[in-house]
Amino acid sequence: MKIAFIYIAEPYQCYHTASVASALAALPGHEVVEYYSFPETVDHLRRIRQALDVPDLPLKAFLKSLKARLLKRARRLDQERLVVLRENIAELNQYDAVVATEYTGGVLREMGLFGPKLILLMHGAGDRYVNDEHLVREFDLTLVSGPKIARYFQDKDLLRPESTRIVGYPKFDVFEAVQREKTVSFANGRPFALYNPHYQRKLTSASGWMMPLIRGFKAQSDYNLVVAPHIKTFHRGFGIRERQLKRQRSPEVMVDTGSSAMLDMTYTSQAALYIGDVSSQVYEFLAIPRPCVFLNPRKLPWQDDPYFLHWTLGEVVEELDDLMPAIARAKDRHTIYRPAQEKLFRETFGEPLLGASQRAADAIAQFMVAA
Repeated sequence: MKIAFIYIAEPYQCYHTASVASALAALPGHEVVEYYSFPETVDHLRRIRQALDVPDLPLKAFLKSLKARLLKRARRLDQERLVVLRENIAELNQYDAVVATEYTGGVLREMGLFGPKLILLMHGAGDRYVNDEHLVREFDLTLVSGPKIARYFQDKDLLRPESTRIVGYPKFDVFEAVQREKTVSFANGRPFALYNPHYQRKLTSASGWMMPLIRGFKAQSDYNLVVAPHIKTFHRGFGIRERQLKRQRSPEVMVDTGSSAMLDMTYTSQAALYIGDVSSQVYEFLAIPRPCVFLNPRKLPWQDDPYFLHWTLGEVVEELDDLMPAIARAKDRHTIYRPAQEKLFRETFGEPLLGASQRAADAIAQFMVAA
């Protein structure tokens, strides 16, 4: 059985998928090849496999035309992704199955992928609406982390129970292996808060509130701050945003615009407080229930909206003047939110927490035998 795993976006996809590819390759009769678009992906894959103590898998770079390379240079990465997929259809058609970890992989069907089974290993665990989630229909098998996500897509008629498997969250297996590598520490010894804004302009809190937040942390003495925006925040602007943000570094403020610590749960596992808006990383943070503060500068009507379910797990701030007071009282108010955090975490990721990589690999193997 020949199976291709495709990494068609930034290296964060490795942390959701690589452990499953390794577990599947270890099953008799399964030949797994990985395809990547970003050269940095190779280093992340090797790092993960070294931590897991498993062998490297065969790797191939996606073929890229001049058009694709120019789009990447211009940071038009969403457009580049579609061009790259279209240009590699013939290559992927040689396999029995193609495994992707984002909805965009669903376009392979209309592009001419006719031979292989198309499998989605869904990444992310948030509640946010994604405008290409309709592509889930195109997959022959979809693996999700927990009942919350399965229920969401089945209620929208995007998934059928017979083509859905709940396997857990493979990223936790990777984290278990790599967590010993890094400890986040500041010279003053204070605990740190993580600010993890999303990249979507209509939802992010970064545009108007990031700088006041950083100034507020520099003026208080309870926490340090790690600023680690979603990695897609820096797609455009030719590095201007990164340079502007890095100027805010100080003994109390760490800024990260692209290290592996943004991707492998280093920050979410060690932070004492989570500050964000709609990033699904809040669910990874809640593997250990801790205080959260959510920022709603646009005063979106979020109550009773399933796309903002995670905002029930901490105080929601809508006025800039309330920002630092909410952070100051978050620890004391955590007892209010902890029961809901624990309940929603279980619904999001299922149980047991570890072993999802093997469960996902077994689900793929069983599906391919029956296909």
